[in-house]
Amino acid sequence: MATFALLTVLSSSIVSLYAQEKKSTLGKPIFPKLEYVNLNSELGLLSEALRGFGARVDDARRDADAEAIAAQAVLLAFAEEMAASKAKTVTSIQILEEAARIAEEQQNRNAAKTIVAAARRIPGGAAIAEKMNSSLALFTLTRGEGNFIGYVKIQNGCERVLDVYVDGNYVGFLYAGEGNIYSTGNGTTTVRVTDAFGNTVNEILYIKQDETFTWTINP
Repeated sequence: MATFALLTVLSSSIVSLYAQEKKSTLGKPIFPKLEYVNLNSELGLLSEALRGFGARVDDARRDADAEAIAAQAVLLAFAEEMAASKAKTVTSIQILEEAARIAEEQQNRNAAKTIVAAARRIPGGAAIAEKMNSSLALFTLTRGEGNFIGYVKIQNGCERVLDVYVDGNYVGFLYAGEGNIYSTGNGTTTVRVTDAFGNTVNEILYIKQDETFTWTINP
């Protein structure tokens, strides 16, 4: 009986140990970086309505600014209306979905409301607004139990620089082979990394109080 109890404890310890480590690989971009994409040309617009558009979207995505991204989605929807067509690289709906993703990861109520407002101005945006409103109802004011802190260590095993996001917020970058520890609340935590080409991966981790969860990104 005592032997069985000891094995049970050891088994639980091993599961706990492995539960605090995870490895992932980069996936394809949600959509590519847009700074050097000529959306005016793709849409067949003779005007320069979208001059600087790509750089603004790229900057807002790197800063995890959901409201700024939503505003650019509205602008692209207007350009799509003028052109009576859509670009092959990205659409206003895709950009609005990116804004919604960030708002959900951040549990950002103000951004969620902005996205719902933007969705009313974009054809086909009703489904995103409905999903955003449903998510908004689930946003919490606190993390885990109490104000306890947990940590996530992100290790860059790729031969490229990675931008790092914790709960939707930009927290810095890691050079190839570099690792860093970030503090966060205990409980469910969303982590994401993105490289210069837009390749990305995210994971939902469960961070325990005062413990460190190690997430390694491999090529």
